[in-house]
Amino acid sequence: MNKRTIIFRADGGPSIGMGHFIRTLSLVEMLKENFYCVFATRKPTEYQIEEIKKTCDKLIDLPEDSSHFRIFLNHLKGDEIVVLDNYYYSAEYQRQIKDKGCKLVCIDDLHDKHYFADILINYTITDKTLFSIEPYTRLLTGFSYALLRKEFLQSIPDRKIHKKFNRAFICIGGSDFNNLTCKFLDDLNKIDQIKEITIVTGNAYNYTPLLTEKVNKYSCKKTIKLYHNLTAGELITEMDKADFGIVPCSTVLFETISRKLPVITGFYVDNQKENALNLQDKYKQILVTGDLNNKHILFKDIKQLEENMVRDSCFVPLISENISENFLKEFKILENEFSISGSKAGEDDIDIYFKWANDREVRNNSINSNLIEYNQHINWFSKKIYEKNSFLYIFKKNGIPLGQVRFEKDINDNFFIINYSIDTNYRGRGLGKIIVRLGIEKLLKDYDLSGELKLRAVVKEKNIASVKVFKALDFISKGIKPIDKINCFIFEK
Repeated sequence: MNKRTIIFRADGGPSIGMGHFIRTLSLVEMLKENFYCVFATRKPTEYQIEEIKKTCDKLIDLPEDSSHFRIFLNHLKGDEIVVLDNYYYSAEYQRQIKDKGCKLVCIDDLHDKHYFADILINYTITDKTLFSIEPYTRLLTGFSYALLRKEFLQSIPDRKIHKKFNRAFICIGGSDFNNLTCKFLDDLNKIDQIKEITIVTGNAYNYTPLLTEKVNKYSCKKTIKLYHNLTAGELITEMDKADFGIVPCSTVLFETISRKLPVITGFYVDNQKENALNLQDKYKQILVTGDLNNKHILFKDIKQLEENMVRDSCFVPLISENISENFLKEFKILENEFSISGSKAGEDDIDIYFKWANDREVRNNSINSNLIEYNQHINWFSKKIYEKNSFLYIFKKNGIPLGQVRFEKDINDNFFIINYSIDTNYRGRGLGKIIVRLGIEKLLKDYDLSGELKLRAVVKEKNIASVKVFKALDFISKGIKPIDKINCFIFEK
């Protein structure tokens, strides 16, 4: 059986760093056994080509100029899942990819634009109200979706905390174009307590001669180890030897968190500011100092981190070992959606709707649980499919009806009330979440409601399956309200 294709689109280099490239490759690692993985990037270096070959089935080499937007679109057939990781993919470009028929996943840092993606990933932010997204967009936020290489997800170390931090670890990422590495080495050289310094630079680091000169100069006072372009396993070995680290609020920070390494951190480019603010004063093992371009590492910073860990050696947050499974589940759902089609219900659907309406479980979950007479159903259905404020969608999997989603516009407050049901033969497969999401997307597209759609669901308190569906789709619970003496959850979005 052929695997579904995922096309990953990310760049890396001295000017933008290697963060997007590395974290996108880490996602490839999580999914490659189940999908055919293609990596599209602009003018990759030999290092990038080798890394792509290790995990991907194919490389698309895109041009450096702006024609890369058009050329990438021309590669899409419409049956792929596309993953975008960069800042210049506008909302309109996202729509062009969606209009091809592709499923779209975006990796976000700045939440500075509107997203039309099916899934949006931002593992550094947990406040979902900050994002401008379509009502059908699934938000994957928090440490359960950290994009780290597989080596950092395999085991959680049992770290011993020393009262005095003597061994420092410095890693400013793939490029470090402001050469903070040299600055922080200068700072640590002045602190007598620091006896050992391990420095790791990345593939795109351009200041090696100057750094080597400083290492040679300071090695008379301290033990200094300098490494370039380590593998993930080698990086873990060095992190585990250190007492604390100095890293920016980028991917490398989350790698240190996975190793329970106390860190001094901050930002040096705009896309790291949000991470820094989100972590400020929240965790004992993470000391956020601010703008690293304007900060020096001082003895008092190290002492504060020491004292924090002596008082509380509980490591929070922890990077979950289940991240790969979390992502695989979400991408399998997207893959499943390709086999599900939705259309407006018509007169020919009257009998299947009658069958679903009188299903015992459907009746039990309805406010009015009485059985429906066929003549009554004919009158209701024939009216509903033509009402201007009723929107009925039937969904099929490989041509076989599996369920329905209905939207009723409340003219008093402009909310669209959602009703859905799944055929008894398809229950327990997670399809409720899928058809509700797809129903919302079709409603938006068919009636050009983008930007003005307000949704509400009324769910019986005992209907646990539907409660889970609306929570998973990021609906906000407005509490429990009695309707006809029956307690119901009210969900809105």
